[in-house]
Amino acid sequence: MSILYRDVRSAPFEIFGLDNRYKNEFKRMPYEVACQISPAVVGMHNHTTGARIRFKTNSNEIWIRVKNGGGTPHTSTTTLMRMGFDLYQDTERSHKYLGIFYFDISMHKEYCTWMLRVPEGDKELTVNMPLLTDVLSVEIGLEDTATLERHSPYMPILPIVYYGSSITQGNCVSRPGLLYSSIISRKYNVDYRCLGFSGACKAEPAMIDYLSSLEMSAFVSDYDHNAPTPEYLKETHYALYQKIREKHPHIPYFMVTRPNFNFSKDDTARRCAIMENYLKAVGGGDENVYFIDGSAFFNGMDLHECTTDTTHPNDIGSQRMADYIGDVIAKVMKL
Repeated sequence: MSILYRDVRSAPFEIFGLDNRYKNEFKRMPYEVACQISPAVVGMHNHTTGARIRFKTNSNEIWIRVKNGGGTPHTSTTTLMRMGFDLYQDTERSHKYLGIFYFDISMHKEYCTWMLRVPEGDKELTVNMPLLTDVLSVEIGLEDTATLERHSPYMPILPIVYYGSSITQGNCVSRPGLLYSSIISRKYNVDYRCLGFSGACKAEPAMIDYLSSLEMSAFVSDYDHNAPTPEYLKETHYALYQKIREKHPHIPYFMVTRPNFNFSKDDTARRCAIMENYLKAVGGGDENVYFIDGSAFFNGMDLHECTTDTTHPNDIGSQRMADYIGDVIAKVMKL
């Protein structure tokens, strides 16, 4: 039996989590917008963080062939997270991790193939794309006699938009599907956009304008770590809130503080800045704004096992964040 490859940019494959103005490119935001923000955002605007490919098939083998821009080695991230594509089987009640398509770092910028064997029969599948590399093309190979259909839809609401730092982008999780927003998406069957930019989320005016222009059912503000000072955080944090609220007056708005809270002077000042903005919003009559206290994410006997480098959540930490933030979102949005 031979394998038939198809470009994932063609139906019935569906791609989620990217800027849908680009039909033939995998981009999270427009280049011209990124250029107005910072060189760092330009470097990451086409990272496929949070992007997903969904489809239904009865093929017993799933192959993938990829061309990318090359992953840059980093001491605290895995090659699997930077360049891998992990695969889940979706059912109404659960999501089963089936494995990961990965490529040696020496194979960057070249077409590569990799195969995973999957359960027999019809199955709905989600492929999570890499978190820290740009992808130029993706082809998925199925047995040539296999069916290929559209995946059943997400819940019929607009995407939840997450904006934040390297923590939001998933630095230090082991593979793409363990991004905290991805875990929330699987649990509640909701679409999302992840606009985390490692070291470069500072709520600049051009970024605020772009974020407010997006279609969304809710907004999660999680960029505490990248604001250079508590004073900068307080000012830009409220400016971001005001602009989103102006364009989206009725959506839930979630203000999140940093997760690895050590009760230092800086940690406390940042938490207070966000709390003050939250109280200011509530005092202004907003009944759909919510404060999520990051100091509550990591607790218990194993609280020190939740990060890789005392800053970035590992898989345990990301799951803790997904559980806490996801529970709040689900209660507010009645998911």
